[in-house]
Amino acid sequence: MEFTPERALILKDTAIIADLHLGLENVMLEKGVAIPRIQVKEIVSKVKTILEKYNVNRLVIAGDLKHEFGGNLPYEWEDVELLLKNVDVEFVVVRGNHDNYLATILKKFGVELLESFNLYGWTVVHGHKECDAQRIIMGHEHPAVKLRIDGIYTFHCFLRIRKPREVIVLPAFSPLVSGMDILSCRFISPILRDVKCEDVEVYAVDEEVVFLGTLEDLKAVVQS
Repeated sequence: MEFTPERALILKDTAIIADLHLGLENVMLEKGVAIPRIQVKEIVSKVKTILEKYNVNRLVIAGDLKHEFGGNLPYEWEDVELLLKNVDVEFVVVRGNHDNYLATILKKFGVELLESFNLYGWTVVHGHKECDAQRIIMGHEHPAVKLRIDGIYTFHCFLRIRKPREVIVLPAFSPLVSGMDILSCRFISPILRDVKCEDVEVYAVDEEVVFLGTLEDLKAVVQS
């Protein structure tokens, strides 16, 4: 198992990513905010890099492949199709809370939208619903940590929790998602309801992945 600077988890022959939020620019446009439509090109390029660099032949998306809850917007159709057409790999897609109506797009490419996926003893889910598995890989939280180092810097991060059960939380793969600061130790997923700060290991993503200690350690440093 490897946490990568590209925000992917590598497990044997498989790369696992989460929270791509394709079509986010279309949602912002409908709200009157125009941002350059560059996300999908960056995502496709980064996925290709991951497949080549880590020699994997399967890509598991742990939910929120697209962004809009209420339907399939034009950018979402185009961006999901662009990803599936331009990346030569076995796709496994797990349903996220944003993935309503995604099955319609995936059906065109013969890809099934799953509620969960079992992989080498781990259960991959999105994380917005409870899961009774004992070893879980999930997204949903968009974990990040904000640190003051001659200014305030935000780092996306992986989380690893070893009790009361083993859970790995993936950073958001979307370059447009800034991440949610985890220093409050408040999580939105029911899977993480009973997690304690001292049991959450934090691995920050920059040019490499760096272990920062537990969430309790980080809180003590930030508050000192």
